[in-house]
Amino acid sequence: MIPAAKREVALPGLMRQPEPGADLTDELPEEVTWLGGGQRFVTCAFYTANYLDRVLRLKDSLNRFGLNHHLKLVPRRRTWEATTRLKAAFVAECLERFPDHDVLYLDADAIIRKPPIFLNSINSDVGLLFTPVMRDGKRFLSIAAGTLYVRNTQGGRHFTNIWRMNEPKVAPLGLDEDMIYCAFNELEGVSFTALPRSYSKIFDSPGPDPVIEHFQASRNQLKLSKLMRRSRRAIYIALLVSVVVIAVSSILRLFN
Repeated sequence: MIPAAKREVALPGLMRQPEPGADLTDELPEEVTWLGGGQRFVTCAFYTANYLDRVLRLKDSLNRFGLNHHLKLVPRRRTWEATTRLKAAFVAECLERFPDHDVLYLDADAIIRKPPIFLNSINSDVGLLFTPVMRDGKRFLSIAAGTLYVRNTQGGRHFTNIWRMNEPKVAPLGLDEDMIYCAFNELEGVSFTALPRSYSKIFDSPGPDPVIEHFQASRNQLKLSKLMRRSRRAIYIALLVSVVVIAVSSILRLFN
């Protein structure tokens, strides 16, 4: 339980929203909840202490458009990858906490740029961004869960519970999206809507004008998974160079 002094809770109509462009403070209670926006969803985000400046910008954009929101400080896990895997449990917690609302989950480094009116048309259980990619000459659908819409339906709650239960199946450096891939075999009957790209727009990537923009603060985080990939690539290159050197040396010896 968070002490009352560290919570900020407002029921509909009881909190005056800041004017657009209002100055940001450099502080935030450990938990902030505001339900005065009238939407059928609550925008929910968790953040760690090193993301405070990011979540303050998210909160400012939520205030600007008068959107229901719930922001929560959580302790960091030992790795960045493990911290991302808190997402499933957090979304499940939000669905239970706000039974009369759907949940719009956003990564803490996101900003709302325009009113997210497309969300009002979602009648499926889950809204996700699906992106077609080519890998080894084959086509795949990649998912991104930086923006995730989960309806408070039986299917939405089932999705979240199965998602959460699949954490033990991923590698120690697996991400929250890896948990979703693992969960798909157990999601019979759950319906999905493909979100528009503008609802999960990376700030420096080409594409439509963003409704929800993500700033990829994780690029500045230590990612053990990326370090391991780079190490494997360096080892592969070193081995390839060694093979070439040995081959060239052998050929030269033959002609000497």
